[in-house]
Amino acid sequence: MNHRISKAVVAVAQRTERGIALEHLQGIRERVTVRRDQRARLSSWPFHQLGAFIAYKARRAGVPFIEVDPAYTSQRCPRCGHTAKANRPSRDTFYCRRCGLAGPADVVAGVNVRDRARSAWVFVNMPQPAPI
Repeated sequence: MNHRISKAVVAVAQRTERGIALEHLQGIRERVTVRRDQRARLSSWPFHQLGAFIAYKARRAGVPFIEVDPAYTSQRCPRCGHTAKANRPSRDTFYCRRCGLAGPADVVAGVNVRDRARSAWVFVNMPQPAPI
């Protein structure tokens, strides 16, 4: 399943001439708490495998790929930068307490991941200064 998903993601990025940005989710099992009946499901979630498949298939296809810091991506407002737990009144909803931006929490988090990737990409591809 992960091979099919990663192949489709890379194909879309290649066709649309875009890069791929993912959150670097190392240590998520230690950080995330779930109900007892959900623990087995979380532990068997192959997110690392999917990320690895996307990374190697993107490299092979020449598609830019970057992993970004996931901290506060779902609590930060992409419009004004205000970060607070209160910006997430529910699991599915985002509402900025400062500027009023509202929308689906996953979409807002995706915009934040995109913005971090754009910022990081500048530094990854920055030319080396000439020796003095």
